[in-house]
Amino acid sequence: MCRAGPTSSRRRVSINIRTPAVHPAASECIKASQKAALHESTSATARSNDASNSSNNYSEDELCPVTGCYGNVLQDYHVYPKVLGSGHYGCVRECVQRSTKKAFAVKSIDKSKIGRLDHLRREVAFLSKMNHSGIMKMVDCYEDEEYVHIVTEKYTGGELFDKIIDKTRDDGCFSEPHAARIVKTLLDAVAYLHKMNICHRDIKPENILFENKSDDSDIRLIDFGLSRRHSKGDAPMSNPVGTAYYMSPELLKGKYDRSCDIWSVGVVAYILLCGYPPFNGDTDPDIFEAIKKGQFDFPKQAWSGISNEAKDFIKCLLRKDPKKRFTAKEALGHPWVVKACEKKEESRRRFPRFIRSRSMVQPL
Repeated sequence: MCRAGPTSSRRRVSINIRTPAVHPAASECIKASQKAALHESTSATARSNDASNSSNNYSEDELCPVTGCYGNVLQDYHVYPKVLGSGHYGCVRECVQRSTKKAFAVKSIDKSKIGRLDHLRREVAFLSKMNHSGIMKMVDCYEDEEYVHIVTEKYTGGELFDKIIDKTRDDGCFSEPHAARIVKTLLDAVAYLHKMNICHRDIKPENILFENKSDDSDIRLIDFGLSRRHSKGDAPMSNPVGTAYYMSPELLKGKYDRSCDIWSVGVVAYILLCGYPPFNGDTDPDIFEAIKKGQFDFPKQAWSGISNEAKDFIKCLLRKDPKKRFTAKEALGHPWVVKACEKKEESRRRFPRFIRSRSMVQPL
């Protein structure tokens, strides 16, 4: 996993793959990041010396239990002090690769705030193996005494969650074609993960980013902190993790497999079309009780204009019995998804001809 840097004796993790989402405030992380960015040349030297001095007392594995090798992100990247987002474990900032001048995002995770470092180690390992257009791409990973820095592609379109809030009206949310395209990309990513025997376990709008701010921007599935490997034939998973609205009935009962991801996609699809979840409640226990019952409907005000194909698609993903629930591959073959993608492809074929025909009549 480690290789020597081209102009430095320090070592870092050599990885290729995709970016995380963030939330409310972490002032300690912000102060630390600003200090690091403002004094980066001093920090680079100091960290190298620290690593050398520390090695007298600690092995590299002890100092860097996640990657197993020490790396200084500031030697390869200029990290800006402005925090783009922050959460319980760290913050996200913009950075620029010194050799290429290309902009990326870097998520700096405070190891002292992580309860189980093996989960972080697993997340980094998963990301290092992924290469899919619908999944965040990690390009580098560094670990020092205090932080793990995950460098990813930079996505500027914001969270799907925020777009849902902005678009929700009394009579619905996203248009069917737009919702279907988002769901199709999400299912493609889930199918890829399941083929690699990886279960995400936390699919939700907050973990889906738009690549850019355009109306037809592609999406990326992010945040693999709760993901784990699970193959067909393995004993069922039992740890009930995830986010309340998107957890499946069997997950809540502590006996589940990868099909819990499909349930989550079904909930996301439902929300995309109407702006609210199919299973609701004032508290988490209330939500869990509604999920366990598995009963939902399509209230007339928001759903009267939605096609029967869309409703059938959602029903196929929200089947209470996971054995009867669609797989990602089956869901991708549902008419609602197929037709939406055919329409998009048809418009793409027409658009270049429109551009060419228009340019032909432009005056010289």
